[in-house]
Amino acid sequence: MKPSISRTAPLHLKVVQKISDAISAGTYQVGDRLPAERDLAKKYAVGRGTVREAIKDLAARKLVEVRRGSGVYVTGIPTTSGMPVPMDIDPFELSEARLLFEGEVAAQAAAQITDQEIDELDRLLNEMDVANRRGTGEEADRRFHRAIALATRNSAMTAVVDALWTIRLQSPKCVQLFAHSRRRGTKPVVAEHRAIMEALRSRNPGAARAAMRAHLQQVLNYLLDASEKEAMTEARTKVSERRSRFSPSTRTPAT
Repeated sequence: MKPSISRTAPLHLKVVQKISDAISAGTYQVGDRLPAERDLAKKYAVGRGTVREAIKDLAARKLVEVRRGSGVYVTGIPTTSGMPVPMDIDPFELSEARLLFEGEVAAQAAAQITDQEIDELDRLLNEMDVANRRGTGEEADRRFHRAIALATRNSAMTAVVDALWTIRLQSPKCVQLFAHSRRRGTKPVVAEHRAIMEALRSRNPGAARAAMRAHLQQVLNYLLDASEKEAMTEARTKVSERRSRFSPSTRTPAT
């Protein structure tokens, strides 16, 4: 049950609660810009000063970020405990965390997994292969990793894997770089996932850990390649802009 605000609470806290509820409900998603201050004041029938206080509170809770000259952006999702889930996470840090954590998840799953669960992984691999041709293989990828987490029989491990994938799919930084990687042709690699499945089929925790870590290290490599290409493109654009600006042909002749 989420924390409630008492009737005697300061007015700005009631606005904090309403905006937090809207974020939880998906009305405002991570990366979205909140409506302008005057629009929020009208929506919640409060003064603009109250809205400013609410935004300060939300920023302190890491739920929003105030970007000068641009607006207020959602950066976290409230939890039932009232603590935010930070979402604007660096994709390299996320992938490193997945490499460390999901390797152990795979090792744990290897000792618990059933033949039926192996069959489900095989089905997901076939689905991933078909979806890759349409450029939509990510959902099968997520379900494959979640199925492995479920095979651990450990709800905490499953919850962490779910949280890591939520960040992967909603963090603006992750969304941007993974999208850039996809534009370069990177897709979930079926062969890497099949190696994980075969290690699980052998019920070998060490092999499962190694296969998962090898796969996620490759994900890191794909991101590094995409980041390098993006940086080079940005650098070329900046040089081109400077060349155009300072080219003699663009200068006004002296009179």
